[in-house]
Amino acid sequence: MSELEFVKNTRRYLHQHPELSMQEYETTLYIEDFLKQLNIPYERPIQTGIIGYLEGNSSHTIAYRADIDALPIQEVNDVPYKSTVDQVMHACGHDGHTTALMLFTQRCKALYDKGELPHNVVFIFQPSEETEAGANQLIQSNVFDKYHIEKIYGVHIM
Repeated sequence: MSELEFVKNTRRYLHQHPELSMQEYETTLYIEDFLKQLNIPYERPIQTGIIGYLEGNSSHTIAYRADIDALPIQEVNDVPYKSTVDQVMHACGHDGHTTALMLFTQRCKALYDKGELPHNVVFIFQPSEETEAGANQLIQSNVFDKYHIEKIYGVHIM
């Protein structure tokens, strides 16, 4: 599958299956399956959301984060991939953010497989950005302590 097909299919799947903050169970499983297929180590320190990790060729660690939750809004768009969940939709682009981080994860894995990943990378698929609970829960879980992250970049689209 081409990257364009991957992006289109993944984003549309996520758009059709939105989940509210701290209820992103199926989304988390979807990302977990993706990480398993790529053979990327991961952990689930809280009920929803997931963290992947690849060891690169230096002692530096950089994290990239995308939000995975949706909003309590009824979708009125008439598109084939519209939300299948009543009163819930990805109205803020989190389906796109998650898809972009998944594509980036694939690209990092390709570099890793060739021995060319320059730094350690942590992939943070954060739940509950809209209610501000997900980041706090991840931090309080102490999951990041072992990674010694120097920078975190948020994946965002316009």
